Amino acid sequence: MKIGQAFREAFKVYPGRSSDGLRFLTVEFCMTAACCVPLLFLALKGAEWLALLCIPCYVLVMFWARVNAAAAMQDALGGGRLFSKRLVDGEGYGKKLAYGLSRAFYLILWGAPLIAGAIYARDQISGDTDALTVLRAIKAFGGGKLMQGGLYLLYIAIGMIVLFCFGLAWHSGDRHAYVLGDRKLMKGHRWGAVGCWICSLVTILPVLVSIGILAFRYAPMMSALDELIMGTATLPDTKTSIIIFAIGAALTVPLMPLRSLITAAWVRGLKE
Repeated sequence: MKIGQAFREAFKVYPGRSSDGLRFLTVEFCMTAACCVPLLFLALKGAEWLALLCIPCYVLVMFWARVNAAAAMQDALGGGRLFSKRLVDGEGYGKKLAYGLSRAFYLILWGAPLIAGAIYARDQISGDTDALTVLRAIKAFGGGKLMQGGLYLLYIAIGMIVLFCFGLAWHSGDRHAYVLGDRKLMKGHRWGAVGCWICSLVTILPVLVSIGILAFRYAPMMSALDELIMGTATLPDTKTSIIIFAIGAALTVPLMPLRSLITAAWVRGLKE
């Protein structure tokens, strides 16, 4: 199936069929919100560490739920309903959870450089390390030029993020192949899945635009990196930045199932 045809099939199901898309989104949102309930412990002094319970909650619920969501999408593409009991089907819970864990393992491998970079950066700026020491380290990394060192770090960070996103695209069709009963379906078609995943990003254009606007707003800070690290830089209004991102996110959330449906339709085309 061509990517353009996958788009057409996805639009037939969402939002073209009744209110199933909205109901589907509501169920997924409720399950995600339930996993975040332990974050309320952050409001209790001395019990903040219990907020980490959201991690096992997410693993136990959403890894299973994402497989169910893929099954519901395939049902809808086959003429069934997007909103059905398949979303909370408990049959084969252990197998679905194990499959979700296996995919998570691969994504952790793709994200290993990003995780390592984040840990290293945190170690460098935490504890007793002062701003001047950080500035000297960045300047040395840039061959004696602070601005160049900052740009190098930015390029490295972007590269690690892009690598992780590529991993997401590489495995984007796996769960759909799994629910279709052919886990080897993606063999030889990974690059096609990557292309489909990239094209489907058009559905999250609002949030991408908002991120671009924020990047433009904060770009001048790179020319005053020393002031930024020292905490003396004049930053753009935070409230305005939050509003910009919130608008982009609000416009994008209703389209998230559509993005997954495009990949689901493309994988279904391979099966057929």
